[in-house]
Amino acid sequence: MAIQAFRPVLITRNTCRICGSRSLTPVVSLGDQFIGGVLASADGSALVKRKVPLDLVRCDPSQDENACGLVQMRHSVPPKVLYHRYYYESGINQSMIDNLTGITKLVEETVTLKPKDIVLDIGCNDGTLLSSYRTQGLRHIGIDPSDVALKARAKGFTVVNDFFTARAFRSEHPTEKARVVTSISMFYDLENPHAFVQDIADVLATDGIWILEQSYLPAMLDINSFDTICHEHLEYYSLAVLERLFGDHGLEVIDVHLNDVNGGSFRLVVANAGQVKPSREAAARVQELRIREFEMALDSDAPYAVFRDNIERIRTDLTAFLQKAKAEGKVVHGYGASTKGSTTLQYCNVTPDLVPFIADRNPIKWGSYTIGTHIKIISEEESRAAKPDYYLVLPWHFMPEFLKRESDFLARGGKFVVPMPQVHLVGA
Repeated sequence: MAIQAFRPVLITRNTCRICGSRSLTPVVSLGDQFIGGVLASADGSALVKRKVPLDLVRCDPSQDENACGLVQMRHSVPPKVLYHRYYYESGINQSMIDNLTGITKLVEETVTLKPKDIVLDIGCNDGTLLSSYRTQGLRHIGIDPSDVALKARAKGFTVVNDFFTARAFRSEHPTEKARVVTSISMFYDLENPHAFVQDIADVLATDGIWILEQSYLPAMLDINSFDTICHEHLEYYSLAVLERLFGDHGLEVIDVHLNDVNGGSFRLVVANAGQVKPSREAAARVQELRIREFEMALDSDAPYAVFRDNIERIRTDLTAFLQKAKAEGKVVHGYGASTKGSTTLQYCNVTPDLVPFIADRNPIKWGSYTIGTHIKIISEEESRAAKPDYYLVLPWHFMPEFLKRESDFLARGGKFVVPMPQVHLVGA
């Protein structure tokens, strides 16, 4: 079997990743940035030293009547650069553990699982989702190219340490199909969504379901969460775009739920067309979201123009606050060295003279530096001992958990600086 060669090429898209339209209209540019999921080493040197444009475009129906409307990244970084060292672990954060447990709960409420049914998790990470099924005797399989997936294997799950394809699935189950497929916070990372969806259709049992959850474009626009934009995330989906894509492969959305995960996500239940009957309530949820998207005029520039103005205001206000805090002798630490945080720090040009340290609970990150902004990452304990006046919250969508975790910090008068949907302070 031939091994696919690594091509160190930054791809600039001139056509839509879904419909192939050449009518790509600019949405927003966050400038040239280092790859956000990669940290600098302890000596400050970047593992990936090349900056890459962080520019969004949209497939524009006003210029091409066949255009699908997908908002997407203009440039694509080679996957072997993006994922050569991956830091995120699902099991680190209780909020994410609870969310993934909720997904398997939804699975087991939607279909009746039996012993020996195959449940596939694409992008299985450390195996947290696979661990949360209550049905006994299932055959679990995770497919994930990152090194973190080795932790899922250590938990006893079958893991294919590669990118998902039907062929990768069949390397473990040559003749059988999956009763359930889950793909959480990864579907927007695909250079070729059509190939991925066809592979899902090929491995999904006739009466099976596919649950995917990811950031929701209208939520990103509503709450100005520009930190959702990163080099990993190639597509920014609405329901309308996904329904068109799935329909091309004989699949349909039978239910949808909105939530606050990662700053605003939607969770879709997808099935082979006509094979799984949705409840009346589920069908109503899908229809309600279709109408809401139409009312937002996502096929026009209007919502994106408002978004651009709002995020420029966030950058201005955050910079002004940090400079004022420094002038007053106040100490600001960052909280959570996340990919989202990298986008915020680089776009707002937050430097170590304004934020000297970032607290993080993942020991793998301690002693490293944020890429591009060179802020040292330390443990939460070390940061607390320094008694900062403010914490700039970078993964701000975990705020409810942070408020509980840092009750002592708040009790002594400390405040969180939260950048979305506009810069504001949160105290006790």
